Amino acid sequence: MSRALIWLFFATLSVILLLQLRGIDAPLVTDMTPWGIVGYELAFTAERAQAMLDAWKDAGVTESVRVSLGVDAGLLLVYPWFFRWSIALLRRPGFSTPGTAFDRWGATLATAVLACTVLDALENGLLWRMTERGASSGSALLAGVAATSKFLLVFAATGWCLAAISRRLTRAAAPTARR
Repeated sequence: MSRALIWLFFATLSVILLLQLRGIDAPLVTDMTPWGIVGYELAFTAERAQAMLDAWKDAGVTESVRVSLGVDAGLLLVYPWFFRWSIALLRRPGFSTPGTAFDRWGATLATAVLACTVLDALENGLLWRMTERGASSGSALLAGVAATSKFLLVFAATGWCLAAISRRLTRAAAPTARR
């Protein structure tokens, strides 16, 4: 199977799951939780996490938290591979020059972004536990650290991909020298 088909498979699954999550997470966006589930992931303290859980319980949407975490369990198996294959496709001549620091950084990110699977699974497990048993300081802090690490890897991979595409567009738009 070609790299492009593998990328398309993971891209399609990622988009489908992200769209599902958007709908599932909509009731979780309240005045108390303007970032919805992402705010819960980044609560960092038991007090903030419990306040969000209480607000969702009062609004009758606690089941949406559980469903969101369940769908996210599927997504965490897909989106890191989407980024891994995106970088692999962009580490070709025209987008990246083999052997350069930029190319080596891409190779490192392509491997590192797969750690998002473990980080997201840890985060989801802790969030699920807090949803069921109530927030705790250790769980809120560890979930926040895992979520932050995951988001940093995703932002770094996204930035690298955008930079590779920008390099390609810049080279394509550059005037060629006439002899």
